[in-house]
Amino acid sequence: MKVQINKNTTPIVSPAVVVSVGTGDESNLITLAWVARVVSKPPVMSISIRPTRYSFPILEDLKEYVINVPFSEHVRDVDFCGTRTGKKVNKWEELGLTKEKASKVQVPLIKEFPINIECKVVQTMNYGSHKLFFGEVQAVNVAEELTDDGKLISNKLDEIVYIPRNYHSLKKEPLEKQGFSVKL
Repeated sequence: MKVQINKNTTPIVSPAVVVSVGTGDESNLITLAWVARVVSKPPVMSISIRPTRYSFPILEDLKEYVINVPFSEHVRDVDFCGTRTGKKVNKWEELGLTKEKASKVQVPLIKEFPINIECKVVQTMNYGSHKLFFGEVQAVNVAEELTDDGKLISNKLDEIVYIPRNYHSLKKEPLEKQGFSVKL
C-alpha cells in the first residue's frame, strides 16, 4: 500500500551544491538543490533561484555562475551557505574558502571543493516561485586524484545529495556500469 505525502516534498535525490555568483567583493555563495543537467550537446546545466535571494540580482547582472560540487567533508559549508544571506555575511571569509580564478568565466571557483562547473547563462525562464537559469557549460574542473587518464573515477566521488531537509553522502560503490543489462 502507498500513501500520499505533501506534493512539495519531492522524494527524488537532488545534488546539494554551492553556486558562486558575481566577481570581486560582490561575489557570493548560495546553496542550491534545484540543479540539473538539461542537455548534453551543447552541455547545459540549470539552476533555479527565488528572486528574493541576495544572489539573484548578481546572477542576473553577470549571467555567469559556477556550480561548486562539495564532498561530505564540506557539509557544514553547504549548510552555512544555505542558511545565511550574503546581505549580512561574507561567506567566503566566514568559512575560510578560497576564491580561485576560473578558466572560462569571471566568477570564482571554490578552491577547496573538488569539482567546479563553469557556466554562462544562455536562457532563463520564470516559473512559479523560482527563475531557472540555463547555463552552457564552459569548463569542468575536477581534482586530479578523482580522474584516471582524463576520465572520472566514480567510486572516488563523495558528493552530497539533498532529500528534503536532510543531507546524505553518496560514498558507495557503483551498483553496475551503464549498459550492463544489455550483456544479460
